[in-house]
Parts: sequence; structure tokens; C-alpha cells
Amino acid sequence: MRSFNLLFQVLAAGLLLMSVVANPAARKILQRAACTESYAPCTCDLTANGVEVTCVDVTVAEIVDVFFRTRTLDIYSVTLTATSATGSIDLPADLLKDKRAKNIYLNCPSTASPDWRPISFQSYFTGYPSPKLGLTVDPASFEFTRFDTTRFEIHDCDLVGQLNMDFLVDFSVLNTLHIENSENVKAIETLPALPQLKELAVVSCTGLTNVLFPDLTPARLERLYLNGNALDDATANGILVSIGSSSSSSSLVELSLASNSMTKVPRIASFSKLSWYDVSSNAIPFISQSALIFGSPVNFLGLNNVALTAIEGGAFLGDYTFAQVNLENNDLTAFREDVFKSMLQLMAAQPAGGQVIVTGNPFDCGCGLAWLIRDNPTLIPNVKNGVCGGFFRFEDLNPESYANC
Repeated sequence: MRSFNLLFQVLAAGLLLMSVVANPAARKILQRAACTESYAPCTCDLTANGVEVTCVDVTVAEIVDVFFRTRTLDIYSVTLTATSATGSIDLPADLLKDKRAKNIYLNCPSTASPDWRPISFQSYFTGYPSPKLGLTVDPASFEFTRFDTTRFEIHDCDLVGQLNMDFLVDFSVLNTLHIENSENVKAIETLPALPQLKELAVVSCTGLTNVLFPDLTPARLERLYLNGNALDDATANGILVSIGSSSSSSSLVELSLASNSMTKVPRIASFSKLSWYDVSSNAIPFISQSALIFGSPVNFLGLNNVALTAIEGGAFLGDYTFAQVNLENNDLTAFREDVFKSMLQLMAAQPAGGQVIVTGNPFDCGCGLAWLIRDNPTLIPNVKNGVCGGFFRFEDLNPESYANC
């Protein structure tokens, strides 16, 4: 009987182990453990990454007390969502005392709803209806962590009272900075030198109009996301001129200007490494010749939902062999040879070549398609969801019907 019980326990343990291995959520739970000291009223988890401290619905004074009395110096992440009865969250000097945090997230809760949740910048959301609490950060709030923090984020705050970004001075290893769903972010123009900065996101914010955007030298920025900020043509061009004349001109790989108020595609020729460019969800009816010159092989080009009616021949210059070119949901009626042929030839030359995605465009089925349907049918597979006349798929059109074109 004892042998049977032992065998049963071994089998049960094996089944439990198999279920954990097969279930990522269960693995995640098992990887979390209680910290060795109390961070109440905040919470603390000891994970595979290290100590992760989260303070939600606590006062600034309580946060100061937590980091004053706890002893663990090296912290993987600190997430702070403080409460305030004054309409402003004011972070004092030495907020974290002598603690060193690799990742810092500052969130301002909505003043209208206790069920506030942070919003991801990937959503391209362009506004948040609830009032935002103000946030001010003392220049010495993070004095002891400035040589250790690699990621710093601010979400859902009103920065009208933050006159500068001095709290980031000497953040020598910071590589990622996000400001999302926030208001009055004019202080970004005072951003200090951040030599290791690789990713900057200012997303769904207000206050960038007429800002003298910093050129970020000596940083060599690789990813710049500026979607959802209501940028007009002049503001967007001013920002790109600043970045394009800096040390980031030869390092920038990804650039997003989606969901803004632009009417033209900003020129990008000065960014020699750029391969990912998104200007979707603007209002750009026309793309002129040489508007899109890429010095590196293109990976992604987002031109969807821009009310595009015409593209001039020679607009797309560069290596589009493996590119995903998204032209969905526009108003193009002509699929022109002088616009698309050279691009499609590059794509078709490789088994895993790129695509031009044209879903939702009202193309005409006339002789303007003869160059593709009759003369270059091998290029059709690289055109995704091409439809003319409302329901005739490009791949179903008869080449012989274009014999007289």
C-alpha cells in the first residue's frame, strides 16, 4: 500500500510538472516569490528578473517611507501610481533614497475613474477623456539610480508644471525613454544629453507644437515613435531636421509619425539606416516624386489610411525586395507602372519577397492595369488584395481582355 501511495505521489508530481511546463501562465506564477522584506503599502515580487516594486493608490509620503526603511539596494523595476488630494503629484528629492532601479515607470491615475489602467502606445490612441493629474519631478528625485536606470517611462500625466527634464541629468546608461498619453510635454525640449539613448517615444501627447526638439547628440537613436501627437507638417519637419542633423542621422532605423495631422510625407533621405517608416492615419492625398528615398533595404512602409488619391512616378526609391508596403484603405484608382513596377520586380525576384498591400482601394479595371495583368503577370502574387471594379481580383483578370490596350 505504501508503495502504491508513493507511486501515486510521483505520478501526480509528474503531471503537475507537465502542466506547468505546458502553461506559460503557471510558469510565470511559479517564478514569482515574496520579497524578503515588507514594502507595504506597496507590493513586491521577487521574479527571475529581480525585485519588482509596485506602488498603486499610495501617497508620495508613503512611497518615500517605503524606500527609506527597506534595505534592498538593487531593484529591477519600480512602478509608481501615486494619489494626490491637490491635483498634482510632486516627487521630492531622494524619492528612492539610495536604491538603484533598472526600470522606472511613473503613472498618474485618472481623476475621473478609480479603475484607471495605463494605455499602451502601440494603440495609437490620440487622447484620453479623463482629466489628468499634474506631475512634477525634483531634479534630485532619482539621484542614486542615475547610473543604473536603463528604462524610464511617464504615463497619463499633465506636465504643465514640469519646466525642464533635469531629473534625467547624468542618466548615463538610459536607453529607453517613453512619455505617453500625457499633456503639456513642452519640457522635452530641455532633454539633457543621454549618450546611450536608443529608443524615444512621445506618443498621444499634447504640447509639441513649436517645440525646439532636442537633437539628442551624442545619442545614436535607433527608434523614434511620435505617433498620435497632432503634429502638423511644419512641426514634424522641424523635429526631423533636428534629428537629421544630429548623431542619430546615421543610426535611426525605425520612425513612426502615424496618427498625426500631416498632409505631406516628411522627407527621410538624411536617415541612411532607416528601414521602418510609418505615416499611417494622417491626411496625405498626394505623394510626390522622390518623396520616399531609403538608403537601407526597406522592411516596412506604412501609408495606410491617409486618404491617398495619387502617387507620382518615382516616389519610391530604394531596395524594397523584402518590404511590406501598406497602402490599405486609401482612395487610389490607378495602379501605375511608373510607381510600382520596379518595386514589384525586386520583390518577385526572391521566393520570400515583400508585398504591396492595397486592400480597400477603388482601382479602375481599365487599360491602366495592362502593364501588370497582360505584360507582367508574375508580379501579381506580390500585390496583396488587389481588386478593381469593386470585386474583380487582380489574379482573376484575363490578360486577353487587355489585348487592345
